[in-house]
Amino acid sequence: MAHSKISIEIDQNGKKTEREIEISENETYAGLLKKLGINEETVLVFNNKKPVPYDDVIDGGKIQILKVVFDQ
Repeated sequence: MAHSKISIEIDQNGKKTEREIEISENETYAGLLKKLGINEETVLVFNNKKPVPYDDVIDGGKIQILKVVFDQ
């Protein structure tokens, strides 16, 4: 199975961190979030600034994960 490295940006409360992570050939965004230990109910995922469904297969691009904060 082929693996590739992708760069992701995680934006949490305006604090941005960048990481590189290895993914498998048919990795989905849901799989990526699971690898990162991120609950998919707390984030939005974008690829090239467009929102993507969690069950889509990652196909390169610039991935940004935006953590959503709810005020109570």
